[in-house]
Amino acid sequence: MSVTIRDVARAAGVSTATAARALGGYGHASPAARRKVSESARQLGYRPNVVARALVSRATTTVGLVVGDIENPFFAAAARGLADVMDAHGYTVLLANADEDAGRERRAVDALRARQVDGMVVVPAPGASPEHLTELVTAGVPLVLLDRAVVGVAADSVLVRNVAGARAAVAHLAGLGHRRIGVVSDSPDITSSAERIQGYRQALRAAGIAPEPGLISIGGPTRDDGEAAALRLLDRPDRPTAVFTANNFMTVGALRAARSLALRIPEDVALVGFDDLDWTTLVQPPVTVVRQPVADLGRVAGERLLRRLEGDAGPPKRIRLDANLIVRGSCGAGA
Repeated sequence: MSVTIRDVARAAGVSTATAARALGGYGHASPAARRKVSESARQLGYRPNVVARALVSRATTTVGLVVGDIENPFFAAAARGLADVMDAHGYTVLLANADEDAGRERRAVDALRARQVDGMVVVPAPGASPEHLTELVTAGVPLVLLDRAVVGVAADSVLVRNVAGARAAVAHLAGLGHRRIGVVSDSPDITSSAERIQGYRQALRAAGIAPEPGLISIGGPTRDDGEAAALRLLDRPDRPTAVFTANNFMTVGALRAARSLALRIPEDVALVGFDDLDWTTLVQPPVTVVRQPVADLGRVAGERLLRRLEGDAGPPKRIRLDANLIVRGSCGAGA
């Protein structure tokens, strides 16, 4: 049998109401009573019934996080940033993996909502219909979109300046003399990817280079998809002299493709990737990257969610964080 609050009250020699106030941290209880109740609870191994507490308080002190792919280190780092903020304010983060699938995302949101989480942070899957997200907003569940925006959803979002970051990467390659610059990206249905392709095109035009549709190779959500997309570019007889990859999985795919074709980086093809992970400095040459403030994305999303949980009813905010070009050896211009 589990230990009840009545058992704790009996052992402490106080009323059940006093024990409840002492353990719940509300109302009046003398310091002596609080000490007795705390010690009795510890000795008996009492664990609060969070479901019962939620029914009374209408709060579960849990929030949901739905990510695109938990295998991707980007999402792991963002989740850590979010969890650090929420934990410091007494919230537990419940994680769900959508695997970049719209149906799985909706089921994850529905499952978290059924568990009465107090709010949610969602990384929208490509091609997802916004109805389940607008339902959250309509029901008054605080929602923050992370990394990707969704048109028609009146919720806060925390994003990166993707266009500017991609523009800086491709402008750097153009400044090194490259005129045939390809891009490997996952689906442009993902708003962050679409913005990076937009930045790629803008940089080419600014350098007086006409974008070639054939140099834009679209993969899927996995490293294997990135490799297949990069092979389509690099196995051409008129292959590009430089490649920009729109996320870390596409970068891995491009490196695999170059190795399979016995192409040297940067001698045969220069490379700049989007995302800075530990491994990018461990390969030879180290990879030139656009560094995203990944942990800060999660942290800012958490801070925004807390504001909503505390009663902020203002209009939705779209927050953009800077991404910075880090020059290393893979582009041919770094050490």
